[in-house]
Amino acid sequence: MTGATGLVGAQVVRALLGAGHEVTALVRRSSDTRQLRALDVPVVHADLRAPATLRPAFEGCETVFHCAAVFAYWDITREELARANVEGTCEVLRAAAAAGVRRVVVTSSSVTCGSSDGPAPRDENGMPGEEYLPDYFDTKLEQERAALALGAELGLEVVAACPTIVVGGPDWRLVPSNALLTRYLTDPLRTTYPGGCNIVSVRDVADGHVLLAERGTAGERYLLGGENWAWRTIHQTVSELCGTHGPWATATHTGAYLAATLAEIRAVLSARPPSTTRAEARTMGRYYWYRHEKAAALGYTPRPARQALAEALGWLVTSPHVPDRVRSGLRLHPEVAGTRELVPRQLEGEAGALN
Repeated sequence: MTGATGLVGAQVVRALLGAGHEVTALVRRSSDTRQLRALDVPVVHADLRAPATLRPAFEGCETVFHCAAVFAYWDITREELARANVEGTCEVLRAAAAAGVRRVVVTSSSVTCGSSDGPAPRDENGMPGEEYLPDYFDTKLEQERAALALGAELGLEVVAACPTIVVGGPDWRLVPSNALLTRYLTDPLRTTYPGGCNIVSVRDVADGHVLLAERGTAGERYLLGGENWAWRTIHQTVSELCGTHGPWATATHTGAYLAATLAEIRAVLSARPPSTTRAEARTMGRYYWYRHEKAAALGYTPRPARQALAEALGWLVTSPHVPDRVRSGLRLHPEVAGTRELVPRQLEGEAGALN
């Protein structure tokens, strides 16, 4: 498992353990491993930037899950993204083939199937057209094409998993998909925007990865999504689940781009990541709607979008990613409160107490 410390990777590890598989987590020495501390999995140190370290890590494995990637719109060049997402994937495949691995499940993205200018779902036959592609989108498309082609050349069974907008946790950092929710909650105007996307729980995406390893057809890509919702519906649901109001405003392309420009300027001055970027603003108004019948034929059954959002918010509003000033103004719906897991914690003077 590469990328085992990330949002999707850590959940795939949990799903594999739950299905009775033996898992080895491949991590860099500098990685934050807090996601893996509660899991009884062996950890191997290796680095995609040092290809010689990969083959020993894959020895004795039947399947490799390649979840490692750079998911960012800010403070990174296209060349750096390509090096991590495209060249890194090719190195993983070469090392896997050399180690005798049978199958590799590569975490791609639904954006490789393109988007629409109206509310029309796309399937695995879709491709990007003339729409603007941020560098991240572009390198994920290159990654998928390179992985499927190289897999065929090397005799590897390569399957591409294409998640949509993945929400949920826990995660030690705020990935852009979860940031879409926190950005709305921290916005005083509760701004929504035209277009829509497909919302899916990270747990369903993890289960989908396991399903593709067991039943997916080599050389194929599978969309792992949930429900297609307009952004206004998503934001109205977030407001309802958090006991707040909105949306009160609808962004225009010009307004969104100007706001993103100001956010990037503030980020440079404060040395902190921007709340939004111009690359993201340029995708506004598109419909990232998808169909997942191909994965469903294998047994993929994602939960409803409302449940996925409730579970994501149940984690987010108690995480450091939502400021206290915002958290204090929320009145969480029972659907959100009910998603929180009780975690054993020893209290002072009460060994073994549950909190």
